[in-house]
Amino acid sequence: MTTGRPLTWFDIARDVIAGVTGAVALPTGALALARVPPGDGHAVLVLPGFLSTDQPTFPLRWFLGHAGYRAYPWGLGINLGFSTEYDYDIEALVEHRLKEVFIESGDRKISLIGWSLGGVYAKVLARQYPRLIRDVITLGSPISGNTAEVSVWRAYEWVSGMQFADPEFARRIRAFNAPLEGVPITAFYCRKDGIVPWRNACEKPGPLVQNIETEASHLGMGFDAFVFYLIAHRLAQSGASKWKPLDVAALERRFRQERLPL
Repeated sequence: MTTGRPLTWFDIARDVIAGVTGAVALPTGALALARVPPGDGHAVLVLPGFLSTDQPTFPLRWFLGHAGYRAYPWGLGINLGFSTEYDYDIEALVEHRLKEVFIESGDRKISLIGWSLGGVYAKVLARQYPRLIRDVITLGSPISGNTAEVSVWRAYEWVSGMQFADPEFARRIRAFNAPLEGVPITAFYCRKDGIVPWRNACEKPGPLVQNIETEASHLGMGFDAFVFYLIAHRLAQSGASKWKPLDVAALERRFRQERLPL
């Protein structure tokens, strides 16, 4: 999957500006967000993006906590990506965190929300531990196609020490990006995403798959009121037994009626 042209620093700058604008507008959605379906108290583990930490995911986790869920940070510091250059195994650490949250939640299935690279982790965990995972939500995550097409690929190679051209790393990426089966996945994407080509942020269609287009930028998805609104409705109806695609158009109309005027 490709966008037809490589993303540039202009796309990244535009994405940053849009993200800041979206974050400033977040309070206007307060009334609508106060009226989302009440959560059932199940655990939600939120995984940050590349070079990010738990701090940027705090607004989402705070909202989820007030909506009735037990929102957990990943608690692993800066997300430096998959790498063989460091004296730790990020996959093993994320797996340990998943099991830790599962035990703390009373052995109830967990929802995973991954922002950008965090969504790749979420998908890997759901494939490896489907009995622990209720559903997966990704926010602008490179979960399909050629991950090397992200605009920050040079930065990723520099930080992680991995090379996208390396056959073994390419094989691992293809395995990570294989369609998820048996666990519901909702993938948010933006056609103007300046970090991840939007087609790469979409999951292959299937009975437990919904791809949702949003106006929020890549860096703004974690601060966007309507994305929060949709996440709450998704979590209220998650799990394979009662999962069905959200009626995004109807929810958008309701959201616009309930939010504060811009």
